[in-house]
Amino acid sequence: MRLPLAKEKDVTGMTERKAANLQLKALTKKYGEQTALYETTLNIPAGRFTSILGPSGCGKSTTLMLIAGLEKPTAGCVLVDGDDVTNTPVEERGIGIVFQNYALFPNLTVKENILYGLRARKASEATLSSRLYEMLELTYLTDLSERYPAELSGGQQQRVAIARALAPHPRLLLLDEPLSALDAWSRASIGEQLRAIQEASGVTTVMVTHDRQEALSLSDYVVVMNAGHVEQADEPNDIYDRPASEFVATFVGGMNIVRMPLIREGAATGLRYADVKLYRATEAALTRPYTFVGQVQAVQFMGDAVRVKVLLNDFQTTITADALRINTDRSVFSLHSLIAVELPESAWRTWGAQ
Repeated sequence: MRLPLAKEKDVTGMTERKAANLQLKALTKKYGEQTALYETTLNIPAGRFTSILGPSGCGKSTTLMLIAGLEKPTAGCVLVDGDDVTNTPVEERGIGIVFQNYALFPNLTVKENILYGLRARKASEATLSSRLYEMLELTYLTDLSERYPAELSGGQQQRVAIARALAPHPRLLLLDEPLSALDAWSRASIGEQLRAIQEASGVTTVMVTHDRQEALSLSDYVVVMNAGHVEQADEPNDIYDRPASEFVATFVGGMNIVRMPLIREGAATGLRYADVKLYRATEAALTRPYTFVGQVQAVQFMGDAVRVKVLLNDFQTTITADALRINTDRSVFSLHSLIAVELPESAWRTWGAQ
């Protein structure tokens, strides 16, 4: 578990600020007859990196806009360190926001973009100088301070936007799909930089994303949303290993949902693709508990693994398995061959009141 920095030194003349706690209480948002967010209650850990994860239209961006004050809730409230900020104007909430397109000023240099918020607050020249140095160091931009946004890569522009948001010492940092505009090659490394910046600053951070890998790998805490509801809010390993619903089970990673009479009397049971075991269809293999004969329907090369889809001999259940190439004889699952498929009981996932 990552341990956040509890405090951030304040160089703007204000008192030293602790990482803020964020609470949502029965927060609801309707647009006419359509409800975008149902009564949502959450406690976001102070100083941690929290991701709100879900598909398009699930309510995650609406939630972020309500926290920021860019939307007004239909009901409920937003609390920061116990203070009700529901009706506080966005500019008075002490929140830094990084939008998906970064929203940098194209006619200002990196330096002037970073200092924009502090200049608006009429910070002293000494404060501007010291805070600029801190932000350039924090976001790995020291050698780029005189460049304009058009002269920067997407990742560099993102770091400028983060530095600008952090410069005034916000109580919260909100990130709206910050990695979505980047190519897959850049996303992983820039995600690591983003996490390092958050840890170094110690600011309570909430990121909206539809990418489950980003949420699980970068976050201390993950909120999974679906159709305007919170399905589960927990640490990443608990979200993955102990899903609270079938939606969470399938959305956060490759999961088979099995409904077979021989497994928990037909109750829905989850097995991660990586937990399914494949063998040659020998008599010895088929004596293993919860092992079935199936026919290979598809084989997909995935790099380090091979993804195999198998139709079991009940002719109703299709199982997907990810087999590591280094540990697997690929001739075992050639297309249309018969193989033994083990669904180990130790790997079964259940949820709800089951």
